[in-house]
Amino acid sequence: MKILHTVYDDFENPWCGGGGALRTQEISRQLSDRHDITTLVGAFPNCEREIERDGIRIKRLGTNRSYLLSRLSFAAAASREVARGDFDLWVYGFSAYAPLYASKTLRQRSLLEFFHLMGDHATEKFPLLGHIAQHAEKHVLKTHPYMLTISPTVTQQLKEKGITADLNLVYTGVDDVSFQAQGEEQDYILYFGRLDIQTKGLDILFKGFAQLDRKDVRLILAGRGAPERQQELQNLAAELGIEKRIEFFGPATQDQKNDLFGKSLFVCMPSRYEGWGIVAIEAGAAGKAVIGTNIPGLADAIRPNETGLLVPSEDPEALAQAIKQLLDNPTLRKTLGTEGRKWADQFTWDRIAAEQERVYQKVYEAIQKK
Repeated sequence: MKILHTVYDDFENPWCGGGGALRTQEISRQLSDRHDITTLVGAFPNCEREIERDGIRIKRLGTNRSYLLSRLSFAAAASREVARGDFDLWVYGFSAYAPLYASKTLRQRSLLEFFHLMGDHATEKFPLLGHIAQHAEKHVLKTHPYMLTISPTVTQQLKEKGITADLNLVYTGVDDVSFQAQGEEQDYILYFGRLDIQTKGLDILFKGFAQLDRKDVRLILAGRGAPERQQELQNLAAELGIEKRIEFFGPATQDQKNDLFGKSLFVCMPSRYEGWGIVAIEAGAAGKAVIGTNIPGLADAIRPNETGLLVPSEDPEALAQAIKQLLDNPTLRKTLGTEGRKWADQFTWDRIAAEQERVYQKVYEAIQKK
């Protein structure tokens, strides 16, 4: 099958490089020996425009002058590429901030990957651009006949919205190497992910952490982020009086990532929205408990009181109480981590890729019958 996969994010992109990008890469890598796959992604500073990686052709489209212009120009350039129709199946990794235009005929030959509903979060994050994103989200949900989601909660949300598309659920996987993380506990709680304050709820994390009376515990933030976002967080830490207990690790190699997970006390994910929450599964693979917000996606990735704890979104006090609970109870931390490892074991990439391929084949056969 000739597959064209469009998704703005690329895991080498310093502006994003999130779990969705990793998911696209890993699944395509698993399927590249049986399918002809081209992936269109957004450009970023100093990127190579066309590469082949793990048997996949990757084209980086649009300008790389700024993050906003990169997204907008990618949407225009990728729409032109899709219009050529040179594919058996178009897999459209939807981003509300980089929506593509396609005719009804092309949409009939597509599988829309839709990972989370943004809704009002779009305007909270970007007051002006957010209105465009909200419109794009509403439009795309009404116009694509085949969809793929990565969490049961999002699938149910779409059904409740009256979405009539053929909905298919395929989870996101975790690298086998994540199960190799180990080490003696050290004096820190770990946040791993983009330094995206609004989306990832890092302001809530800082406010919750500031309420702890444990001065012997650090908070390490590892992952990519623009310098201005890190400065904002440093300023917030100073305002809250916790700057000496916050460490910005920056981007991590796989070995560093394993070391960070393996030696952490536990992992925090105070996100405002998530498609699934791959870090929660990676924490489980490392045998670590995880605290997350009770939102679509995370409420599926974290099994409450079994692999981790869930707290209300936008609630620093509840987050602080959950953190204190795990700090004060090493037995509970260990129990949650042990169960988390069992939970993570079912999300291997080979299994996930096989399920995704079955959806591809199903949609392709339905297209051929039309």
